[in-house]
Amino acid sequence: MEGTSSDIVLENEDTLQSVSDNSLDNNFCLNEISNSTIDTTLNYLSKILLEEEIYEKNNVHKEGPDLWAMEKPFYDILGQEYPLLLNKLSLSDQPQQHQSCTDSTLQYQIDSSFTNIAVTEFNQGEDEGNILLSNTEKMAINFEADKNWFPSEQRESGDWVMANLDHEDNENEISVINGSRGKRKTSIADLDLVEGCNCKIPVPYLEEPIADTAFDEVLLYPDFYTKDVIRLREIMQTSTWREKQTHQKLPDFEDLLVRCSRLVAADDRQNAEELIKEIRKQSSPDGNANQRVANVLADALENRLTGTGSESYKRFVRKQFSTTDNLKVHHLYMTAAPFTGISISFVNQTILKAVNKASKLHIIDFGINVGFLWPSLIQVLSNEKGGAIKLRITGIEFAQPGFRPAKLVEETGQRLKEYARMCNVPFEYHGIASQWETIALKDLRIEKDEVLIVHSMYRFRQLGDETTGLDCPRDQVLKLIRRIRPCIFIYGIFNWTLSPFFITRFKQAMSLYETMFDILDTLIPRDNNVRQIIERNMLARDATNLIACEGSTWIERPESYKQWHQRTLRAGFEQLPLDPTIVKKCKETLRKFFDKRFFEEEDGDWFLLGWRGRILYGLSTWKPK
Repeated sequence: MEGTSSDIVLENEDTLQSVSDNSLDNNFCLNEISNSTIDTTLNYLSKILLEEEIYEKNNVHKEGPDLWAMEKPFYDILGQEYPLLLNKLSLSDQPQQHQSCTDSTLQYQIDSSFTNIAVTEFNQGEDEGNILLSNTEKMAINFEADKNWFPSEQRESGDWVMANLDHEDNENEISVINGSRGKRKTSIADLDLVEGCNCKIPVPYLEEPIADTAFDEVLLYPDFYTKDVIRLREIMQTSTWREKQTHQKLPDFEDLLVRCSRLVAADDRQNAEELIKEIRKQSSPDGNANQRVANVLADALENRLTGTGSESYKRFVRKQFSTTDNLKVHHLYMTAAPFTGISISFVNQTILKAVNKASKLHIIDFGINVGFLWPSLIQVLSNEKGGAIKLRITGIEFAQPGFRPAKLVEETGQRLKEYARMCNVPFEYHGIASQWETIALKDLRIEKDEVLIVHSMYRFRQLGDETTGLDCPRDQVLKLIRRIRPCIFIYGIFNWTLSPFFITRFKQAMSLYETMFDILDTLIPRDNNVRQIIERNMLARDATNLIACEGSTWIERPESYKQWHQRTLRAGFEQLPLDPTIVKKCKETLRKFFDKRFFEEEDGDWFLLGWRGRILYGLSTWKPK
């Protein structure tokens, strides 16, 4: 890449101006994307689910002899005899496929007979191995240096998937294992490295995803989204539990919970514990919305009372839900509620209007997750007259705990690359796993003559606010985006306010979770397994963080859209007006598919979405001044 990042940013200002001045004719794009955005996104999620199921069925341990050959020299160095069981094996022999792998026993089939290796022996070997790896702070992972890590076909082509974890030439660049330099707040990336040591799960080699006929068919006939919405609505209409619940006499959980929060704040352990027991007796994780909320909040209060909030939150995070579970959650939530689907439509239509006839588009996505926003955009770009433009995506995420901190961004890049290949869209992907405020301008690899878009959807709430320091991570990230000087900066926020004072914050959190559980209870059957994942794990995890954590361990910090508006103005941005055509399409989608209790409204140039009069999400577009 020629030129400095600053020169390229200045040249992008001309692109920004030209995009603003040109008259755009993208009505056909808006019509196409409004009808297929949610369908394509759900198709993409289904594809990943299919890949995950295939992997789970076919995953086998093949590394036995290689692992034994690597372990034996360490025993020799320590002057210890290699375990008798493994000494009986020839390191050149190939063991048959293992039959099972449980928490208590690793079982291999050797010489047609099963031999058990107790976990106690496994842990002993792990402890001895830690002697040789005691200085973990010197560990660093640099995938860029190891070119053989990538498939040969991928290295030969122009497409690349890179996990940017460390650069020797930049002293401010982080190594995810070693941690970033400078001030930062504790987050998922700061969880104990020990968790990675204790999680010895075979890691699959990231081969290029394989296309399948079923996936091609859903791309050509994307109609199952409408069927899913209708099916879910029919299930709820035939449910009988609503008639039964009107005859139940339930306690006033709100009063009990507020009283308990005051006892916890006063550190009155005896009375608080008795009240928590009373709440638990009358609440239930399988009851109605109020009972489920009370059950979750009682757990959070107990964690705060016992001082185990941080540890409990880490346990939730360490569960690391499978890609399958995460995508099932996204699928269900998109089917039941409009927030994700309409947000995707809003973002993609805005990008299409900005692209015009550009030859290169670069999207920098803060919080890319599994990348479910971009398949619909790739599909529309493939239908552009005159050929698809070159698409570059820089996917940014927080580092994951364990020895594969960039696993999520790597797998997301592989899938998006495969999707772009199927749609014949020239594509490049660059993944970064780090604390967002530590990212430097040159890490983003901005090129000349590209339409530059910065995007973040509902993830800024996980950045530290002013309680973590005067120059907080939220302001640092906004300043970085200001230096990038994108043509358009699109972001969505989760609209809620939380006080730093505990009792007030607890009341605000209780109101929030009453709303969230009410949405689920109204739209999704109570015995739905995916709903249970959302409530007992994801919502319970966030409630634990909001209520039982303080200081740097308090990660979830939403702000209102008005607070974000002022913060963005201070960072040097000006808000762009809402596009009437895009807003109209989003309103039509909301009215056509979703429950009438969802609503939308506009406040200035913010597009807002909510439930029963409560604004929950806000979308807006900006550009640097």
